[in-house]
Amino acid sequence: MLPFWPSKNSYTGCAAVREGKNKLVDGFPFTFKHQRSTVHLNAPVSTALAATLTLLLGQERPSNRTSAPLSTGDSPLFAKRQAIETLPKRIRFTRGTRKSCGMFDWPIEELINTTEAHRRGASVPGVVGYGYTRSRMGLMNDFVIITELLQNYTDGYQWILAKPEEVERVIGAAFELLLSLNSSGIYHMDLWAANVMMCNDGVGATHAIDLENCFAAAPRFLSETLGFQLGFFYRREVGGLVGESAYDALVARALETCEGINRERFHAVYQMAKHHHIGRKERRDIFLSGRVVLG
Repeated sequence: MLPFWPSKNSYTGCAAVREGKNKLVDGFPFTFKHQRSTVHLNAPVSTALAATLTLLLGQERPSNRTSAPLSTGDSPLFAKRQAIETLPKRIRFTRGTRKSCGMFDWPIEELINTTEAHRRGASVPGVVGYGYTRSRMGLMNDFVIITELLQNYTDGYQWILAKPEEVERVIGAAFELLLSLNSSGIYHMDLWAANVMMCNDGVGATHAIDLENCFAAAPRFLSETLGFQLGFFYRREVGGLVGESAYDALVARALETCEGINRERFHAVYQMAKHHHIGRKERRDIFLSGRVVLG
């Protein structure tokens, strides 16, 4: 039994996994320990990786969230380490329980969703492992996710800042990625330009990152969900770099490939998402109920 959860059946990883078909914990059978830290990995720990993890886990606990590539001498990796700030969160992480709304905390959601998306063949970095550090009282103080490093990639936001003339290229790549994820049953509710990783030489596939606010299930309200996704992409930075009418034309072209979309319901949410802030929790309301609630 892994120390993260009270039993192997108490935590199961994303949509299909939660139904008992697989167990997230079974995918990371190798363990590395350093002082009060534990990391669960999907492959045996090499000498180089052990040295790198020792350095990572020996660092001072982050005040919030840190992320950086890991130099392992093996396959390049990327680590995202999140401080667990409050006592209720530490208790939930330690017990492997959900919040009152039925969700896990964001780092756990990211681990679950990224693992499931990669399992389905979606264009996301593979998860190599995850870990945590416990306090002297046995509660978790921080949580780390380790993924494959996307070498020779630039996020879409940095791309368009450096090459503003290529904004429509980034938008097109993002739309193709978004629709590909959706077709795999992965609905990213925080897909903005910085979460779209573009291959520098144009050879590799475009990838999505930061899947904490994501669903691995078919939406009951597909039109509203897609309306939010495409409207949100415009609002987060892109709207200042491309004209709204030009963006609308790109959206209309993308919609031609989408089946089963109610245009009236789509546009009601799309227009709102383009011009209003919609918080993380409210985005999940759109997916689950089709309702838009502005904070």
